[in-house]
Order: sequence, then C-alpha cells, then structure tokens
Amino acid sequence: QNFFNLPSSDITPKNKVFFQQQVNLSKDALQSSTTLSYGLGREWEIGVNALGITYDKAKHDLLSNNDNTPYAPLFAANFQKKFHLDNHLSISAGTQIGCNEKGKGAAYIYANSVYSIEKTHTKLVGGLYTSSNGFFGSETRNWMDKSFVRYAGIQAGMEQHIWKEKLLFQADVISGKHDLGELVLGGAYAVAKSWIISAGYQIPTFHSHSVKAVVLELTYSHS
Repeated sequence: QNFFNLPSSDITPKNKVFFQQQVNLSKDALQSSTTLSYGLGREWEIGVNALGITYDKAKHDLLSNNDNTPYAPLFAANFQKKFHLDNHLSISAGTQIGCNEKGKGAAYIYANSVYSIEKTHTKLVGGLYTSSNGFFGSETRNWMDKSFVRYAGIQAGMEQHIWKEKLLFQADVISGKHDLGELVLGGAYAVAKSWIISAGYQIPTFHSHSVKAVVLELTYSHS
C-alpha cells in the first residue's frame, strides 16, 4: 500500500484484499502501475504488481524498455511484514521483486518506521531503501555518485486527516537521481467505505531523471 510512491506500511487485514491503480500524466507520456495485495494475518501481506506500463504520446505506442535500466514494464511480487513496538510506533520491512518481459530481474527492498499521533490524526513514515539497477536505474539512490553507499537511499511520507476521516493530505519523497527521485504532494478522499480517490503533483528532486506529472489513484481497501 502506497501514499503515492512510498509504501505506507499499512498491512492488508487477514483474508482481505487491497487494490490500487495509479496513473501518472506527464507532458510526454501516460504511465500505469497496478498493485494487488492480500492479507495473510499476523501483520503479513503478499501481492503482485504491474509497474511502469507507459504510453508514449509522440510515438502513439506502448514503450518497452527490456535492455536498458530501469526496466519497463516490470512485473513483480510484493511482500511486507509489520512489527508493533507500542501504541504509536511500529516498523515494517518489505520488498518488490520481479522481472521484465525478457526475464531480467529487478528488486526494491525497504524498511520503514511508522509513528502515529492519534490526537491529531497524523501519520509519519520514514525509512531506508535499496534497489537493483533494473528497478530504479543505475543512478545513485542518494547524492553521492562515487561512494560505496550509493545504493542506499532514504524515503519519507506523511498523512494528515483534514475532514471527518474522509479528506486527507498526503505527501511522500524518495531520494536519488534515478527515475523515482521525486516529491509528490496531494490528497485523498474516501468516496465510499472501501473506495478512495487520490490526486497529487509530482516534482523531480535531487537532480533526478524524474519528470513533472499529475498523479491519479483509485484505491480499494477492504478493511
């Protein structure tokens, strides 16, 4: 489960499903990413992803990046486990691991800490991640191009309830000069008990290869 790009570290309840369809609308392309997760219980979830399915507006065709990194489209499985430390603090660890159409592998691995403030209905997430070149590209995950820690990046996000637990402000940021080095600011609105629509604006950061884009999401969360 994501804010926009960052895993929110919410776990799908046992025997329930989570579905999210994300579309990024930029000047030159339309990109689709889909997530489906299933709750196993005991704060475990598993799922599948179809990431980076991209329509090039100029070529009027779907892009297929099978040889150069990052790969697109990318088909992956996801796993996540959460540990509660107290009523306010928890940590989670997870991964998305898969391959492209030629069977070339890629992986994204992360660990997040989550702090919830019930009084203000605020949720704060911060963590570390690493990834293979096939997932984000060969560029550094932070700001140090030649350092041995170039494969370690930081990620952070927040969620703030604004109105009747229906309207929320959301934001997330991922470090790095790769295609997902970006900040997304936006919000979410619960249109029904299990259905949520979200919208945000994507801003490239860290001299990254990202692009400015509008981010739209439709989420089903059967909790």
